[in-house]
Amino acid sequence: MVKEALPPEDMVYDPFRAREDTWRPMEVMPVSPGGWVSLLPITVLLASVIATKRSLESMVAAIAVGFILTDGLAFFPSMLETISRVMQDPTIGFVILLCSSMGALVAVLDRSGGTKGFGDWVASKVSTRRGVLLATWVMSLFIFIDDFLISLTLGTCMTPSADRFKVPREMTAYVVNSSAAPVASLVPISAWAVFIAALLEKQMGLPAGRGLALFVRSIPFNFYAWFAFFTVPLVVTGIVPAFGPMKRAEERVRNTGVLAPPGSDLIAMRKPSDAAEEGPRARTRNLVLPLLVLIAATMTFGVNLYKGAFTALFFCGIYYRAQGVMAVLRFSETCLKGVGNMVFPIVFTCLAFTFNQVNSKLGLIPFIIGKATPLLSPALFPLVIFVILGFVAFLVGISWSLYLIAFPLVIPLAQALGADLVLAVAATVAAGTMGQHCCFYSDGTILVSAATGCDNIRHALSQFPYAMMAAGLAGIAFLIAGVLSA
Repeated sequence: MVKEALPPEDMVYDPFRAREDTWRPMEVMPVSPGGWVSLLPITVLLASVIATKRSLESMVAAIAVGFILTDGLAFFPSMLETISRVMQDPTIGFVILLCSSMGALVAVLDRSGGTKGFGDWVASKVSTRRGVLLATWVMSLFIFIDDFLISLTLGTCMTPSADRFKVPREMTAYVVNSSAAPVASLVPISAWAVFIAALLEKQMGLPAGRGLALFVRSIPFNFYAWFAFFTVPLVVTGIVPAFGPMKRAEERVRNTGVLAPPGSDLIAMRKPSDAAEEGPRARTRNLVLPLLVLIAATMTFGVNLYKGAFTALFFCGIYYRAQGVMAVLRFSETCLKGVGNMVFPIVFTCLAFTFNQVNSKLGLIPFIIGKATPLLSPALFPLVIFVILGFVAFLVGISWSLYLIAFPLVIPLAQALGADLVLAVAATVAAGTMGQHCCFYSDGTILVSAATGCDNIRHALSQFPYAMMAAGLAGIAFLIAGVLSA
């Protein structure tokens, strides 16, 4: 095997780039579609997850199968080389910094008494589990800048409050996740809007600002995001009853009092041993002020969440020391412990990126899109694009990378067929939102699971029926919109 060249300079990890500048697909060897065999790794992954409920081991097995298909007996060196390239990718650098900084921040917020203080305050204002969950849902509208910010902030703040009312972690994770990517993809001043607008301007040769205008026109037609977001209050209030895995989670809590499903300790930002440590007096401001700094700094640094988190950590170090809440040595020890709590999410995200690499080598996405092309017509175009790209996004756990791959294919196809361009953009955005929302190994799902302390497999399985309700309604809406626009 010929050793691959080192990645170009602009692919070497730079910790001072903003997220929107670094979110790009990693370079892969160009290959032709691999046919039905390209579905084998994802089949192994899903079958193993269903059989074992173990995400890490299932992912490793699927990656190994993929590299056996691409490299035969030389699969092991090739797999290691790919992992090495993945670790040099700027997006992985961003994820590592984000997970580390947020893990440290959550740990010091807990240690300062801020989380307990905020929980006491919420309990004094909200007296029911329904109220806590609805408050979580509404709060997402005030921190809409980025789905990671929504996930980590709401998970950090509201999970302890939901625990007090014996809410299963699966339900808390569902509410947080359904308030993250769906909200961020509907707001015209979010990181998602900026990223998608830039892609549209580049792909279509539009002048500055016209890409954002096109994105704004597509917002009313992002049917999946709308349905996913507004399904939450229906589930919380019982209009849509708990069923399937979510109902079993409710029964587990009612019968045993156990809030988190098995395996949650591995991924959780907060470990059970952390709760046993005696901390200082609970103060609400020890959580609220750092979170305000986090949000303000994130926006100041160009919607860069890890820079916002490090700024908030710096603020906490000074603020808590001034209060006498935490000495410098205890602050450092707590930060390191918080970083250690995030090892599993970091490792799993790196494996997910490696899995995407081997799928790219096998030609999975071109194969699936190629099979769907004969079904395209102006009337069916939005529905077919949503279904196919949503399926792809779910299989490979991508959203922003999907847009980088899909828009250069979707826009020329829509123009050639005479399909409605606004609906085409909306269907593509909705598909990426669904992938981020539903896939058990997407970075969004991993961060929600870490922040809420819920095993990512159980979270994804318990959320899936409600997500498919939203997807079904969105499919009907795209069909109607496509027929009316044809």
